[in-house]
Amino acid sequence: MSTKYLRLRNKSEEFFKKSEFVLMVLGFFYLGIYSAEVLLELPASFMSYLEAAGIAIYLIFLLDLVMRFDVRIPELREFSGWVSFIKENWLSIFAAIVPAFRSLRVLRVLIVLRGFAPYLITRTQKVSLIVGVTLPLVLYTSALAVYEAERNAVDSNIQSFGDAIWWSLVSVTTVGYGDSFPVTSEGRAVAGLLMFVGIGLFSSLTALLAAWVVEGNRKAPTE
Repeated sequence: MSTKYLRLRNKSEEFFKKSEFVLMVLGFFYLGIYSAEVLLELPASFMSYLEAAGIAIYLIFLLDLVMRFDVRIPELREFSGWVSFIKENWLSIFAAIVPAFRSLRVLRVLIVLRGFAPYLITRTQKVSLIVGVTLPLVLYTSALAVYEAERNAVDSNIQSFGDAIWWSLVSVTTVGYGDSFPVTSEGRAVAGLLMFVGIGLFSSLTALLAAWVVEGNRKAPTE
């Protein structure tokens, strides 16, 4: 790599680090807009403004990914460069691609998680992310998505946001009492994703805690 490119990359990395907090805040605004669209009965004109604001925030995240890609183009001439770029930016890539599909609106949560990613380096921080951030956000966003899909459906038994929250809790834990369940195709798509996410989250949490304990035992002084 040339010295000129390395200087450009270092300056770009400094810019990206400074912009991370802004992206995190925008992620929460994005989720707030989605919440207002689903939970509040607002005039059509105001809803159009919210939709435009959501699209604008989404485009900012997309622009961030494009800029990161542009800076790394010299490295992408080799396969190892692609591997490194995808490894470092996989969450940004998913956040840019998946929310475009209506049936996968539950994955709008990726926009919010994208803003947290740079602050999660140590194992303790990753455990905190799963317990304190990822799980509540996934539960909340899934409830929003399934409520949006089910509230006007014929024979639906999820008629309030409270019903949706309860359904989200029993689904993510794979308990599945069966008193609340989606009847629409979109609702079932959300349910399937939530179940897989639930299994993945709890498996990851168990693995991280186990590794944490093992590492602590290794470092503990022997008597």
